[in-house]
Amino acid sequence: MEFGVLVPAGALQFERTALSVVAVTALWAYSNGFAFMVTRLGPGVDGVSEPGPEPAPSPRRQRGGARPRRFRSRESMAIGLAFADGSQVLGHAWGPAGNEEPPSRVLHPIDGVVRTHRDDTRWWTWPLPPSGRLEFICQLGEAERRVSVDAKPILDASQRSTPAWPDA
Repeated sequence: MEFGVLVPAGALQFERTALSVVAVTALWAYSNGFAFMVTRLGPGVDGVSEPGPEPAPSPRRQRGGARPRRFRSRESMAIGLAFADGSQVLGHAWGPAGNEEPPSRVLHPIDGVVRTHRDDTRWWTWPLPPSGRLEFICQLGEAERRVSVDAKPILDASQRSTPAWPDA
């Protein structure tokens, strides 16, 4: 286990659709892979968008209170990566079964938070990318959108991750 290093990349926004705006909003590098956050913004389930920042989530729903509305878009979404060596991976829930070896590349969701007009999902990919361009792929409905970055800042930051138990 280790502490990753935040990679400064800004918001890498995909081309928007009428129903969603999606961006890679954070990157963390580790010694053997990297994680990234995908944020999807859109109208709430009632189709009405509220201007201004997202309200802070309440710590607990009061007993008997109404359930908060959840962000739900009519557009399906899939996340993937394309690497400089020509390999690609589409996000999926992969888990080792027994002694099964992972595929050549792994991309799967770690966790996420869904709010009224916002969906934040953290993704893990293994191994580290090769040098060169790294493309984030977002399939919204039938359309595919891409944004790219140079993998060098991720590779450099991976050298600075901190082991949780360095003497173990």
